[in-house]
Amino acid sequence: QVLAAVGRGAAKAMAAHERSRAIGHDLAAMSMANQLAAMSVASASASGGPFAAMIPGSEELRKGAGSLVDHPQLTQLSAMLKAIDAGDRIIKGRLELFGCSRKSLTHKAQQDLQRRAPESLTDSPLGPLSTDSSQVLLANLRSLLSLLFVDYDCSTITPNDFERCPDKHVVVATINNSLAAVVDRVHAGFLAEFWRTVQEAIDVVNCDVFAFRPTSGTFGPADSSLMSFHYFFIDPLRGRILFIGCVTKSRGAAQGGVDSDSDVVLSNRSASDDSSRRGGDSDASLQEGEFAFSEVSDNDGMMD
Repeated sequence: QVLAAVGRGAAKAMAAHERSRAIGHDLAAMSMANQLAAMSVASASASGGPFAAMIPGSEELRKGAGSLVDHPQLTQLSAMLKAIDAGDRIIKGRLELFGCSRKSLTHKAQQDLQRRAPESLTDSPLGPLSTDSSQVLLANLRSLLSLLFVDYDCSTITPNDFERCPDKHVVVATINNSLAAVVDRVHAGFLAEFWRTVQEAIDVVNCDVFAFRPTSGTFGPADSSLMSFHYFFIDPLRGRILFIGCVTKSRGAAQGGVDSDSDVVLSNRSASDDSSRRGGDSDASLQEGEFAFSEVSDNDGMMD
């Protein structure tokens, strides 16, 4: 009887061990499947552009034309960036949220692209233009740019006018040091609120970022300023693009000597002097690539 009991106990222990092994194999298989799925999405995004990772048939992409999305918090922040008096410079920033369309390039646009940038069919910053996803992305970027720069023809912009920004820390540092932190000195807490609102509008961590950097002399707004940047944060799963742009001009140019941007309103002299005095230590307060949101879990062409 003792031997029989021991045998039954050993059999139960063996069965339990086998069940544990089976469960372990199942968990490992599930983990591997999840990793492969993630790798598949990442591979698709890398080879076919950001929209290649879009869930097939997702309703986040609009069937009609893409358009600007009303976002009260972003609109309020953008208003605060409209004209920043920085002493000898005037800084103008803008934020816009764009709802993407399913529409791709027209046949005529495809032919024009093949003629002017044939290499983009196999390789470009936006992905190979032979794929539907990259064509959709370019079409949406052109549509958004045409809404931002209404006095310019954006239909001839090619994928080579953009640059992929793989390091978001560098992008965020540029925006902080050149734009958001300048306002934060006057309106304490603006920097944190800025990135908190941006994170609510798009998934900053998992989006793709592109900089619009056209060839010198081919796009007026980028050529008539002391400094400018135009970033596009692509959120494929929400079907959105967030534009964050900044144009810095000399005070003389902003007053009309070179440019007639009527919506730039200069502050009084005392505010200008205070801004000038406090502007010297701008870079010291921010580390390269600092994510502010992580702490809190015209002739420039940008029309209002």
